[in-house]
Amino acid sequence: MRIISLIFLTVFILSSFTLHKFYVSTTSIKFIPDERSLQITAQVFADDFEFALKKMASGIKLNPDNNADLVDSLTKKYFQMNLVFKSNERDLPFDYLGKIYRNDLLVAYLEILLDSTVINFDVKNTLLFDFTDDQKNILHFRSQGRRRSFLSVPSKHTFDIELNLSK
Repeated sequence: MRIISLIFLTVFILSSFTLHKFYVSTTSIKFIPDERSLQITAQVFADDFEFALKKMASGIKLNPDNNADLVDSLTKKYFQMNLVFKSNERDLPFDYLGKIYRNDLLVAYLEILLDSTVINFDVKNTLLFDFTDDQKNILHFRSQGRRRSFLSVPSKHTFDIELNLSK
């Protein structure tokens, strides 16, 4: 938690003295025990994300989308490559539920339905690392009223998460 507070304080101080842009995304994962599901919300800057998608297909335009079906397909594919969940060396595929634009952000909604054998999982978050080396990704995991946070950077981007945070 201290790391995240320091990052936000640093970004605030630096933005006061310079016009340099900062590169950060936020991904929230909430475990719903009754449904055995992970509800995932990922927020990225739309202009940075648009640049990353243009590497996959030229001419892409976001907010408003110039080709909504293609943008959704590429968005899903991009998240599948850069937000990867595994348990016991087995992929945990997510359902891409859709996206919205909120101001200058693209907000994507994903869900993973877990079977009863999953008690922990690894998450790899490399969102927009292909866009800039300065990218940082904040990951929040909530379970049973408790929260853990992680900072994903190019040198450390995979984290082991236990579903039960009661410890």
